[in-house]
Amino acid sequence: MTQSITYFTIPFNSVPETPSYNVWFATWSTTRPTVDPQDKPPFVVGCTTGSVPSGGTSLGTSIKDPIPPPPPPLSSLNTSDYQSTLQTWLSTGRGL
Repeated sequence: MTQSITYFTIPFNSVPETPSYNVWFATWSTTRPTVDPQDKPPFVVGCTTGSVPSGGTSLGTSIKDPIPPPPPPLSSLNTSDYQSTLQTWLSTGRGL
């Protein structure tokens, strides 16, 4: 059964230890990195078939089966540029 998938950004510190949604950290790993408090937290993208979690910002919705990881973030990252990239990717519908 194909479901609508919503991709979203969420602050690193808002991601629970065991999230109920898929999550990728800026290294595009699903493993939560150890972050030195002196460093800027990594960019995080998640996806869910439910509601965007509290603190998250929706990037777009599409049907992808199976759920692929989102495209890697741009080298100079800002949420609006990444949202535009992700919306183009999502518009391809199923598959890549």
